[in-house]
Parts: sequence; C-alpha cells; structure tokens
Amino acid sequence: MLLRSANLLFIAWSITLSPALKADANGEAANQLRAGIVAFKAGNLEQARTLLESAADLGMNSRALTYNLGVIYYKTGDFESAERMFRQLTETRQRTLAFYNLGLIALARENEAGARAAFREVVDAGDANNLTHLATAQLERLGERAPPLPWQALVSLAAGYEDNIGLFPDEASRAIEDSFLESVAAASGYVYRQGQQGLRLQGQAYTREYDTEDDFNSHLLRLDAKWEYRLDDYRLHAGLGGDKLWYGDKSREERGRITTGLTTSACALGAERARCSLSARAEQVSAASRYDAYDGRHYRLDARYRARLGDWGGGLRYYLDYDDRRNLATEREYFSVSPLGQTLEISTSYYPVQALEIGGVLSYRYNFYRKAHRLQVPEGTWIINRVDQRLSLSMNADYRINDTFSIAAGWRGVHNESNIARYEYDRNTVTLGITALL
Repeated sequence: MLLRSANLLFIAWSITLSPALKADANGEAANQLRAGIVAFKAGNLEQARTLLESAADLGMNSRALTYNLGVIYYKTGDFESAERMFRQLTETRQRTLAFYNLGLIALARENEAGARAAFREVVDAGDANNLTHLATAQLERLGERAPPLPWQALVSLAAGYEDNIGLFPDEASRAIEDSFLESVAAASGYVYRQGQQGLRLQGQAYTREYDTEDDFNSHLLRLDAKWEYRLDDYRLHAGLGGDKLWYGDKSREERGRITTGLTTSACALGAERARCSLSARAEQVSAASRYDAYDGRHYRLDARYRARLGDWGGGLRYYLDYDDRRNLATEREYFSVSPLGQTLEISTSYYPVQALEIGGVLSYRYNFYRKAHRLQVPEGTWIINRVDQRLSLSMNADYRINDTFSIAAGWRGVHNESNIARYEYDRNTVTLGITALL
C-alpha cells in the first residue's frame, strides 16, 4: 500500500511540472521531452526513458527534465539514478518535493535512516501543505514522532478538586481541601532554522486558582531558548531559560538555568517504536525574602524511554535531583530543604480506538536530606537526617475530538512516608479539562 501511494505521487507531480516545458529550449530536445511524457502517461516506461535521456543528450537542462528522469528511473527500479536526479533539485524551489521523493527512494532501498532524514527535511521546511502531512505520516510509520511545525501553540483549561492542599499529616486536626481552576498557555517555535540546526523558543504560562484558599494560588511564567542540532536519528540541544513563580499571589522565586540533552529514535529493543532521551540542567534559584531558605542551586539528570507497539504504549523514566539550598535555621532549630532525590516512573497507555488514550503512571521517589534536621521535642533536641519515600499513582483518559480539541480527565493519589512524622501525608487530586492545539 505504501509503494502504491508513492507511485501515485510521482505520477501526479510529474504531470504538474510538465508545463514548465514552455520555458525550455525549443527544437528536437523539447520534442523528445514531450514525447517522453506522452510515453510515460501511456505506461511505456522504457520508451519514455529512452526519449528523456535523448533530450538530455541533446543538451537540454531543465528542472522538468531532471524531475521526470527521476520519476522514470524510480519507476524502472534504477534507484541510484533516481536519487542523483532528485539531489539536483534540493537547492531549487522544488526542494521539499525533491526531499519527499528522496525519502520514498530510501524506503524502496530499505534505508530507513535515510528515509527519516529526507522526510524530516520536508517537515522542517514548514510549508503548510499536503506534502508536509504526507511526510509526517511517513515518519510516524517509521516509528518517529515528526519534528514540530515551525510554530505551535496550546491552550488548556481544567477544573479540579484537591483534598489536602497544605500537605498536612494524617494526625493533623484538619486538612485544607478545595476546588480549583487550572489553565495553561504555551507556545514554541523556531526563530532561526537552517539545514540541521536551529534556535527554538518556548514559552509557558500556568495558573491554579482555588475557590476559597487564595493563599495556595500559584502562577508560573517560563521561557526557554534552545539551540538544536540534528544528526540522522539523533537530536542534540543546549539552551538557557528562566522561571518566575508566584505563590499565594505573592512573588516566591525566580530561576535561571542552563540545559543540554540528547534525543534519539534509534533505541528500540525489538519491534516497538521507541524514543529515548538523556538531559541535564543546572538552575540558580533566587527566592523572595519569606522563602529565602530555598535560595541556592538545583541540578537534575533525566533519562527517559518511551515506546509503542500496536495499541499499547509504555515508558520508563529515572531522574536524579541534587539540591544545594540555604536551608532554614532558627535560634533553636534547623531544617534542611536540600534533598538528594531519586525518582523512578513507570507508565503505560492503551488505545482502544485511535482517538482515545487510557493510561497510568506509577512513581516512586526517595529523598535523603544530606544535612541533619535539629528539632526540639519533649525529650530535648532531636538531630536526624530526614528521609522521605513518596509513592504516587495517576490514571488518565484523553479523548481527541479532532486535530484541534481534546478532553482529558485524570486522578492522582500521593502517599508520602517520612522518618519525621510531621512530613507524612496523603493527597488526592482529580481534574477534568479541555485542550486546544493551535
């Protein structure tokens, strides 16, 4: 079926380009080219090849001839000659068309890496036309998520309920619970892109507003700039970014960071379609005066594997966090907010129909606070290194209404155990929302 679709594309575009003959040299060469196209339409491929090659031998030099020779060579199985013809068109106005056909040639030669590289060139060109959609579909068939369009935007709005906003321990006299509205607006795109490299900007605004508990409202603004470089099945990036966070409608902290990472689709363990990444970031945190214990640095190393096979998908993620903060010291007590944290996540998803995804994530986090707490207890002073173990489970369902809108529902439960009782808690959150991809 794929090869049949490819043949139809070659025929359609060869006919579309044939009017360019009017601008080419007259005489015998032009007659040979016209006769070659007539023979091609009639299905006489060998005769068409002879006539087109004769036009070239007579000195004709035109994009129409080059393109149609590429078509003939492809149809007659001479893939090497076909590739040579289309390579000549990669620096012309037919660049994206040439690369799409080069992708089809690579597929015919069972060169999947070459096919992916050619189809990515089509998508990266950013032309909003049918060719881009076809190249995107080819990449998906090859197990690779297509590169993003030059600019994308997302807006979502959700309503939810949380039963322990303040993370109070189970023995607390009461818990703070409330409903909330949550919104996200995000945009990303390339401000510069040439060949295999480009500069990409990403911006995000996030808000959560509680119905009555205004002290827990949160707002976030985020901006990142990344330089990306693509090499075959690998994508490298390095960048700078920053955050501004408000909590309880008051400024809480600002962050500046540097990031780097590597993503590849060449990590499948078997027949699955896979995508893997390894990234690192370092952040400088400047907190407001009431939160100055959080001043300092944060580092993260993040490794991910995501795969899909048939109607099932799954993922594995491990990330290591290292914090070096000011911490909180009072006249009699000391509290560390600088954990060394390790998190392991296992996710799964199922697609009962193409538009519906049902999934879940199981996560375990181990936090060890390197500097000991010094706490006042009835028996005196208690010095202890805080250790937390947090287990969370989330379930979600996402139904895609069309290419723009989707509806999502989710639940997340968190259970945190600690060797210091005041830090033990349980929390449940449910959400229901709608997302628009623009």
